[in-house]
Amino acid sequence: MKVRDLVEMADLHLVPLTGDDGLERPIRWVYTTDLLDPGRYLTGGELVLTGMMWRRDAADAATFVAAASARHVACVAAGDAAYGTVPEDLVAACREHGVPLIEVPIEVSFATITERVLHQLDVERRGDLAEQLGRRRRLLAAVAEGAGLDALLTLWGDDAEVPCWLLTATGRLPGHAAAGQQAEVPARWLAERFLEAKILPSVVHFGTGGYTLFSVGAPTESRATAWFLACKGDYREWPRALHESVTELTSLIALERERLEESRRAERVAVEQLVRLVLSGRASPAEVAGRLAETGFADRPYVAVSAALSPQPDGQLACGVLAEVLAALLPDEVYLVTAVDDEAVALVPVDGEMLAGPLRATVEPLDVALTDRRLLLGLSMRTSGSGGLLAALSEARQARMLAELRAGRVAVLATDEIDSHALLLATVPDDVRHTFRSRVLGPVLEYDARHGSEFVNTLEAFLESSGSWTQCAERMHLHVNTLRYRIQRIEKLTGRSLAKLEDRVDFFLALRATPGR
Repeated sequence: MKVRDLVEMADLHLVPLTGDDGLERPIRWVYTTDLLDPGRYLTGGELVLTGMMWRRDAADAATFVAAASARHVACVAAGDAAYGTVPEDLVAACREHGVPLIEVPIEVSFATITERVLHQLDVERRGDLAEQLGRRRRLLAAVAEGAGLDALLTLWGDDAEVPCWLLTATGRLPGHAAAGQQAEVPARWLAERFLEAKILPSVVHFGTGGYTLFSVGAPTESRATAWFLACKGDYREWPRALHESVTELTSLIALERERLEESRRAERVAVEQLVRLVLSGRASPAEVAGRLAETGFADRPYVAVSAALSPQPDGQLACGVLAEVLAALLPDEVYLVTAVDDEAVALVPVDGEMLAGPLRATVEPLDVALTDRRLLLGLSMRTSGSGGLLAALSEARQARMLAELRAGRVAVLATDEIDSHALLLATVPDDVRHTFRSRVLGPVLEYDARHGSEFVNTLEAFLESSGSWTQCAERMHLHVNTLRYRIQRIEKLTGRSLAKLEDRVDFFLALRATPGR
């Protein structure tokens, strides 16, 4: 039942005063009140009947209507008994908040209106129940027959009261039947709102319309890998039967998704076995080549991708995020992805340089769902065949570990981006760095410790000044002769010359290998 249906009951002589645009609002229930703030007793969609006993002055109208509007009531019906007419301040408040206002003449009781509305709602609910049962039978039959996700979405779209779109955290539409609807819905924008939502269902507004976002599956699942249903309109204004139907649809979609995941688990086990075999170093080239051929990657160029969460590793979650991102980026490509202990590994048939940018752009919006974790991804150079698999996996893992040096909750690093001394040093084990630092700077560090001198700081300033005596002296507030003396002492202590490029490089790397520098 809609507000318009109530107004058009001619024998009630109801007069609409505001809210022509709201006449299509559905009425879900009737609530009679004379409280100034009835908000705590409203849940949305009510026809609010009031005798205005709450009104003491003009300001009270704004308080009453604001409370009703905040709870998304269908409309307010005010009786004439108290004032002989509806006060202008109430009309103005309803107009300001966009709440339909109906005037109830003195001769019409609230009991009569309540009886008529409840009777109409009962008639409609019987029809809704029959329709809901019919839709439920069709959906359950499709699930029982294993018709799949596409058939389920198509059945819903054929006879649903509201259009719905199935989306993922990246804004992807996983159902092929819905693929043609991509242009009809702001998918990426809705995905961002889903990731940000504090509670679900959540109502979001886009342009002149709105959507309700429903979670699909377990509420404990990370939003970064979750699916959701975006339905046109505000669910708080829906009939109860429609809300129940959409909730049931999310459950059926979750069941179909679990079926899809079950089939993918078998594929991932085979990929996991291949990766473990290669990393073990015990497999023969022929065995690796045979396993790789079974995946369809024997003759295809590919890039290895390694993903992990930090500081709380979770290989399965990392695998889910990586699989979702690749599905969004490469909807028509065949790729391999699996979890191996605390990391996820993928083989992707594209060039790493071409993949890094789009991968970064797709995964970064998911950072809001990672809470206190970081997602680190590393990409190898492009390779092909079984002979390059071990090197590709090692490169991807190394790049992923180096990605931790980058800022941000999500960090992506391709092997061909490793061109910084900081990244180079990060690949060197701590004990090797310590030995190198001691061999190059040990005598200078010991001299500073014994004499309280600043030879190490002087050396660093000299290198940062590109070997300019004047610039370095000014920077350290020293006379040039004093600076020359210090540099000569450093060269004598270390047996190296700052006039030689190779010795300058050794000094520079040794300084950068020093903790805190």
